[in-house]
Amino acid sequence: MRRPRLRGVVLGALACAVVVGTAAALGLEPEPVRVVLLVLLVVAGARLLVESVSRVAVLWYPVPVHPPVGEGRDQVTQSHLRLLENHQTSRRPDAAVRDRLAVLADQVLTVRHGVHAHSERGRELLGAELVEVLHGPVVRLNPRRIDRVLRQIEEL
Repeated sequence: MRRPRLRGVVLGALACAVVVGTAAALGLEPEPVRVVLLVLLVVAGARLLVESVSRVAVLWYPVPVHPPVGEGRDQVTQSHLRLLENHQTSRRPDAAVRDRLAVLADQVLTVRHGVHAHSERGRELLGAELVEVLHGPVVRLNPRRIDRVLRQIEEL
């Protein structure tokens, strides 16, 4: 059990003195033992009340788990959009768009036909134009060509 703090003892003694002094001034005959017990009971009740009240501030608005993104866009869509914008505006075309299209085509072929894009059967199903885009040299793809490639992948 914790020892009472000096401040609490001093305040309790002061409260006892005030109650006894007030009672004596009013002409009452205070009983010091009962006054001390009464003050101890009130102080203990006040201490219990203070300890039971939470000291943590209540947050009425929940903190968002994910950082806010533009209206109508999730993080995945925003990531794809950023990738396409970087592909269109970079000095040299990078392989990121081509690689993502290749992964997408490979997933579609695996799910629908049970073959991979690098296999002979996969290359037949893709066709010459898709094989050129997905496995050829890195070139800058304009939005129409990306759309055409995506449509061909969807039709596999």
